[in-house]
Amino acid sequence: MAAPSPNLLAKGLPILTPTALNPHAPVGKWILGTSSLVCAMVHIGGVTRLTKSGLSMTDWKPLGSRPPITNDEWLEEFERYKQFPEWQQRQSMSLDEFKYIYFWEWGHRMAGRFVGLVFGGGWLYFTWLHRPKLQLDAGSSLALPKNVTSAIPPGYQGRLALLFGMGGFQGLVGWWMVKSGLGQDRMGDRREIRVSP
Repeated sequence: MAAPSPNLLAKGLPILTPTALNPHAPVGKWILGTSSLVCAMVHIGGVTRLTKSGLSMTDWKPLGSRPPITNDEWLEEFERYKQFPEWQQRQSMSLDEFKYIYFWEWGHRMAGRFVGLVFGGGWLYFTWLHRPKLQLDAGSSLALPKNVTSAIPPGYQGRLALLFGMGGFQGLVGWWMVKSGLGQDRMGDRREIRVSP
């Protein structure tokens, strides 16, 4: 196997390229970091699904909330969970088992919010606050042409808007799936109650 050429490393791998050689390297690092968070989110979502934790949180707050902390708060949350159809099929569940599935769902939702914050915050930062400069050898810098108004490469704003919209839509689909499993029309259902599309 041939070794990659130094030219390829200098131009094509922003994680390895210093900003002096590629003014868009910080944007590449941000996108690679965000994609790693999305990968982690997919894994957390898979564990949430496998542990059947998706219906343990019975409310949906767009900005999130802290989990119960005191024993009284846990008992109150557990009693709220018992009012929904899934409880009929899991009545042998203890409070500790409920805490376990609750934390998986809470972590999944908070991870989704964190990914959205990192992506949206980075996009805003690189669009309006960070204007790249080319570093010259003597330590001085040279501003880019006037038509380069942000660190986001020309032609990428629409793509980033699409990605952000897709992430928001995924959150909406998650809300819809949980809502479908918590409906009172599922009371007495003999089939397994679960999150369903």
